[in-house]
Amino acid sequence: MALFDTHRPGFNLLLVLVVVSIVLMSLDRIGTRWVNELDGGVGGATDAVIKVIHQPVALFQSVVQWFGDRDQLHDELERLQEENLLLRGQMQQFASLKREVDGLRQLLNGRPVEVPPVLLARRIGRPPNAEGNLFTIGRGLDDDVLPGDPVIDAYGLVGQVLRSTRSGATVIQLTSRDHVLSVLLGETGRSALMRGTGGRELVVERVPERTRVAAGDLLYTSGVDGAFPRGYPAARVTRVDMDEAQGFVRLHAEPTADLDRLDHVLVITEPPDSPTRPAAAEDDESVDMPPVEENQNVD
Repeated sequence: MALFDTHRPGFNLLLVLVVVSIVLMSLDRIGTRWVNELDGGVGGATDAVIKVIHQPVALFQSVVQWFGDRDQLHDELERLQEENLLLRGQMQQFASLKREVDGLRQLLNGRPVEVPPVLLARRIGRPPNAEGNLFTIGRGLDDDVLPGDPVIDAYGLVGQVLRSTRSGATVIQLTSRDHVLSVLLGETGRSALMRGTGGRELVVERVPERTRVAAGDLLYTSGVDGAFPRGYPAARVTRVDMDEAQGFVRLHAEPTADLDRLDHVLVITEPPDSPTRPAAAEDDESVDMPPVEENQNVD
């Protein structure tokens, strides 16, 4: 039988490979330049094959690490945003407190001003409403959130709690037509009633013409209505309409709060200027805010 029998192709291939291997080993022992180049080329080819095979594994590991880092960064960002909101909400009264402290500096027995406690709440939805000026939060009677409690964000007044249930509450924004509050007109010391229009704009009517208020001035909560603590920024004047015939001016303003992006808000659960908080009955499923009385006295 012939050595290279065509009926045994596997055996023939094995012999060829053995011969090639012996030749390559012999050349490697000799160590010629072109053999080294051939060896480097074969090694580079095998390295490229290994990299191609390993690439999906490396890509999968990179994707897993990216999602892990992304989730960790997202959690850290959310935590920092909540802490920032809490701090900025509590800092809003500092400008007003400074003015009051300056006025009481020479008094020996001045009454200290307390910063009210706040409760962080997440917005969870919007109930059906034509104006779109209502939203719901995930805090309710079980968290001591009662109707009438002021609601703020990091920049200013948002509104107040309209209705509370055991597990949630409905908030009415200050831009609603049904919302009225007393505000201080800039640095004048005068107070007036500010009303929502159902849109982005707020209006303050029948302001005496001699009142020195201009576009850009801040309007703060006055506290005389008993619903909101004194000194929180509520709106910024955008336009002043003069009515010389009547001797009054009409102020147009926009909320300082970022009402378009309310992921979290702060509920002032114990307003210092409000009367004693009513206790909710044990069998109450919900509590509503009493109607707003507009016959408040203004300066």
